[in-house]
Amino acid sequence: MTIWRLAWRSALRRRRLFAWNIAVPLVLLAPVALSEAAAPHRVAVFGVFLVFFGAFGSAIPVVRDARDGWLDEVLRAGYPAPRWLLERTLAGTAIDTAQLLPVLLVLLWSGGGLRAGPVVLIATLVALWFANLIGPLVAAAVRSLAEAALASAALSLLLLHLAGFFRTPVPGWSEIAAAWNPYAPLRVALGAGVGAAAPADPSAWARSLLLVLVVTLGAAAFPTSWSRRLRWPRTP
Repeated sequence: MTIWRLAWRSALRRRRLFAWNIAVPLVLLAPVALSEAAAPHRVAVFGVFLVFFGAFGSAIPVVRDARDGWLDEVLRAGYPAPRWLLERTLAGTAIDTAQLLPVLLVLLWSGGGLRAGPVVLIATLVALWFANLIGPLVAAAVRSLAEAALASAALSLLLLHLAGFFRTPVPGWSEIAAAWNPYAPLRVALGAGVGAAAPADPSAWARSLLLVLVVTLGAAAFPTSWSRRLRWPRTP
């Protein structure tokens, strides 16, 4: 797994950046976790940060690698685009989870939801997997770092809204959208982590997990529809 090893070696050799990616979530989110804010507000803040952390951290480096020509060299050398995508998504998910784990533990401890820890971890993995998966797909649709940041933010906020982070889904289309949303398990699990609800059974997330699986398989099965957009003309 070349891309997996490369991603981890790069992350661990940049010790200062790796430490910052642990410290910044703690500095920004620990006060929220320890505050007297209502549980839905804490869930919303954590949900937005976690999803943005994964989406931005995935899309922007891909745009940079495409712009610099490194990614074009990898794909032209015969490295399969589906393998590159899946290995990169797996590595990004694992690295993001490792960096966010300390602040998640603070949230669970402060909310008295340590027993919900396994459920929160599973939901976080699902959310970060999807955020890291759509990063390259977003990067294939833009042509600058600014566009990548804007598109990642817009798409993430839309999905978070449909998942019910900002407003409880009501019977009808919004409830259906939330049931199929890849970030809905994260909302439910974080709610259990802050003691706002009983720990959810992951089997209740079947439709959300099915959507994540379909998007993953679709991106891996039809790589030419997006990977060719990552082969930018080289800049002089």
